[in-house]
Amino acid sequence: MPFDGKGMGIQLDTLDKIDRVIGLLDTPEKWCKGVLKSNDGRRCILGAVLEVHGDQVLKVPLLAAIEQVTGRSYPRIETFNDHRATTHAVVLQVLRQARRNILAGQHLAAVRAPAPGLWQRLVALF
Repeated sequence: MPFDGKGMGIQLDTLDKIDRVIGLLDTPEKWCKGVLKSNDGRRCILGAVLEVHGDQVLKVPLLAAIEQVTGRSYPRIETFNDHRATTHAVVLQVLRQARRNILAGQHLAAVRAPAPGLWQRLVALF
């Protein structure tokens, strides 16, 4: 069915988490590089994601948004955060792009259909 309500709870939870991350990093004084959380309370993107317990649902949308905004693929969120060319303005662009992607439901495919694990791949061979 086009709209059966499935995934709506995941979408709302994910949207809430990305909004909370944006709130944690909304000014340059709240963002940092090199550590998850600095002594004065600033956070990197991953530190903010972990603070809102969003690592399971935000990783895929954030990595996709990073690639959309920068045109470059990064293996990890913290690699992008700590890159010498990454600025607070770019971080906010990425967070807003991830939010747009979540609103469009683009995060659901990755959440619903995780890549098969080793066991599933082995079973599929037989």
